[in-house]
Amino acid sequence: MPKRTTHTYSSEDAAPDGPQSDLFVYYCKHCGSHVLITDMQLQKMPKRKTDNSYVLDKKKHLARLNVAEAGKVLLKRGEGKLERQFRMKCLGCELFVCYRAEEDPEITPLIYVVDGALSSVAAETNPQDAPVPPCISQLEGGLVQVAIEVEDRAQRSAITRVNADDVRVTVAAPAARGEANNELQEFMGKVLGLRLSQMTLQRGWNNKSKLLVVEDLSAREVYEKLLEAVQP
Repeated sequence: MPKRTTHTYSSEDAAPDGPQSDLFVYYCKHCGSHVLITDMQLQKMPKRKTDNSYVLDKKKHLARLNVAEAGKVLLKRGEGKLERQFRMKCLGCELFVCYRAEEDPEITPLIYVVDGALSSVAAETNPQDAPVPPCISQLEGGLVQVAIEVEDRAQRSAITRVNADDVRVTVAAPAARGEANNELQEFMGKVLGLRLSQMTLQRGWNNKSKLLVVEDLSAREVYEKLLEAVQP
């Protein structure tokens, strides 16, 4: 697990003064924890075309973040291109809220704030009001991908957790001979109200990781159905 640390970023060049020096406080939209203080509204910042995140330039604007490190992720961006993201998460609920391109947080010039992750007012704590977590992503062609962590040989099929990184699902069948995969697909079909023909199960990053690609539902609809089915 990444070490829980709080980073404070600021810019001397952007020190606010005068009548236009209002500071804007942003909170995690999931749990209401304080995440960011800056001197410009997020909505007025440029947005990155790749993922619609807000681009906070530390050389121009104040950037005080109350976050923890969430590890490095490599993403494919076009043919033969890889992008490194050093991610940061909310201290309260561990929601992925922003990232940077450089490993050292002190020298990175840009902070990318995840679209929909923060609110300018302390958010309601109802998970239904939260943004869709990164583990549930909208793909091209109307498809939705769900990152799943599978625990086999459990007492029953159940969804036990939905967080930023993955959806944790338990199944009773063993992983051998594909029995766990079959049970997983059938169970997820019941939860999401989909036929087997509307779902594709792919390998994930390790033996326990799976990627479920579904049709005919939006990312928000998938998220809400999964939340309703959670049995801690």
